Amino acid sequence: MKTKIIGVPLNFGANRCGLEFSVDNFIEKYPKYRDKIEVLGVEKQLEDFSTKGAKYLNTVAKTCEELAVRVNKIIKDGNFPISLGGDHAIAIGSIAGVSKEKEIGILWMDAHGDMNTPEISGTGHIHGMPLATSVGHGHSKLIDCLYKGAKVKKENVILFGTRDIDEKEQKLIDELGIKNYTWQMIAEMGFEKALGEVKEFFKGRDLHISFDLDGIDPTEITAVGTPVVGGLSREMGKTLVSEMIDTASVTSIDIVEYNPIYEKGMETSEYVDELLQLIEKKIN
Repeated sequence: MKTKIIGVPLNFGANRCGLEFSVDNFIEKYPKYRDKIEVLGVEKQLEDFSTKGAKYLNTVAKTCEELAVRVNKIIKDGNFPISLGGDHAIAIGSIAGVSKEKEIGILWMDAHGDMNTPEISGTGHIHGMPLATSVGHGHSKLIDCLYKGAKVKKENVILFGTRDIDEKEQKLIDELGIKNYTWQMIAEMGFEKALGEVKEFFKGRDLHISFDLDGIDPTEITAVGTPVVGGLSREMGKTLVSEMIDTASVTSIDIVEYNPIYEKGMETSEYVDELLQLIEKKIN
């Protein structure tokens, strides 16, 4: 099995400048990835701006569809897709591509819940909706990415490291009974214990990890658009990925929300490189 990296410089899901430079900027800093990363071009689509709850819906849907097709082929070829972004909306596509072939669980490491829908979102930004979409709640154009219907059962999802969840979003998480290890819970029970429970839950099962860089403490990495106080240390983030690969049957990983505009030095791109090296070593 080989890792295959797809770079998706999408910023339309976040409606925030900088994310479109994520992949090119990373390759410029780490030229060794030039031949390793297949960059997916983001083509702007004609948009209907009367759709207030889901901004840039057509462009995001088209990008996710294209990513889903690529990811699906990688899975069918027996390899391991890593989707590098760009905003978190790309997870709609990466998850669809994997779930067409395997019944996966999802470990969502993020400061945010990403469980908004067009009806309850305060901003209409789709990067706050990919997890809800993947469990079948949201705009049908996104839910039906690659094939019709929900991609993952809600009982097979764990949120990890959250510390900024909207009120209506929290209500949906509660209604669906989605397991949520908030950062406060993790800090109180201890990272090792929390990780132990997550490992036990996904042990031996097919698992997709969606790793949002803003899940990491913003004092340790800077290049994210929506930093939230607290969060996992860099080391915890790597331990999480490493131990989940050892425990579960990890099928695929997203690393998202790298926004070079906010980077103070090289610490975030360095961290992305460390994560990619770690995954490659474990998988290849």
